[in-house]
Amino acid sequence: MTVPMSSNEFGGILLRWLSESRSGKTSALRDGVRSQAQAWGLELKEYADWDWTRKAAALGFIDVDLRADRWSVAPPVLTRLPHADGLALLTGARTEQISKRVEEAAQEWMELITIPHMPEAGEAPLPDTLLFQYEDPLTLQKAAEFLGARHVPCAALQLTELLPQAAPGPESAPPGGSTANTLEKYELRLQRFVPVERDDEDGLYRWRGADYARLTRIRRNGVFHTVERETGIYLELARHRTGVMRWRPESGKGRAGIGRLFVDRHAPLPALHERAAVLCSGSPPSVGKQTQIRAYDNVPRALAEAIAASLQQNLETLPRLVAATGGRTT
Repeated sequence: MTVPMSSNEFGGILLRWLSESRSGKTSALRDGVRSQAQAWGLELKEYADWDWTRKAAALGFIDVDLRADRWSVAPPVLTRLPHADGLALLTGARTEQISKRVEEAAQEWMELITIPHMPEAGEAPLPDTLLFQYEDPLTLQKAAEFLGARHVPCAALQLTELLPQAAPGPESAPPGGSTANTLEKYELRLQRFVPVERDDEDGLYRWRGADYARLTRIRRNGVFHTVERETGIYLELARHRTGVMRWRPESGKGRAGIGRLFVDRHAPLPALHERAAVLCSGSPPSVGKQTQIRAYDNVPRALAEAIAASLQQNLETLPRLVAATGGRTT
């Protein structure tokens, strides 16, 4: 049996702090990520603190409300990975008490797999992924009770029914006054926001508010609406009939309904969609350095289709890879 890695690890310290603190300001959390990295001698790239916060939320460790500038630690949960041959994920709060119970269980009766996060250069390391091997699903309830966690049969699949449909929010005021000088419009061809002087075309805009907070709004038929940045990008993709999602079934026997979800890197999934995809494996998506694609493992076709449909995407199904003589695939 393996045991949890030392709590002195970067991601482990941050998660312990979050778990014991329970809630706070998101801005303070991001400052904490950077100060922790400085103490460890890590040089973080721009927005690495936000990236860590976003991924921690996707992994189910914390919940984040950006509008209110608040985060809160998620309750500890033990949940099965979909179609993963007897593997369950422990996510949510990881207090000192929970960590001690995990270590005790791993030493005495529980098969524990610890998967360390392997960050790219300039990234802040995430907490380890803790997976439990089991033979009988009925034992998970007792294991969860021992750990002080809630047992959820399969969180990833349950989220399928909760995914919000991408749509513009309530009507909002257009940019005006001095804030108009900070106006930017999302250019689909360039895959980023660019400065503009006018807002007389439909599209996705952002600008600085009176308190210098960045506001993201979508213009439809001459009317501005509130929208989250990620959702707004998908609404623009749908308006231009541009697809950014693909799914490939696994090649193993009996695994045709499970596969890998590929999403273009410039179109990040909204928070709940991201969590549904990440909780299929318990690990953040891998990122192709040259292809600019995020890849989510162990995603059932039904969930991939639900994610795509809720974001007004047509999911492209890639051909299944089958090993052949000489190493060729078809």
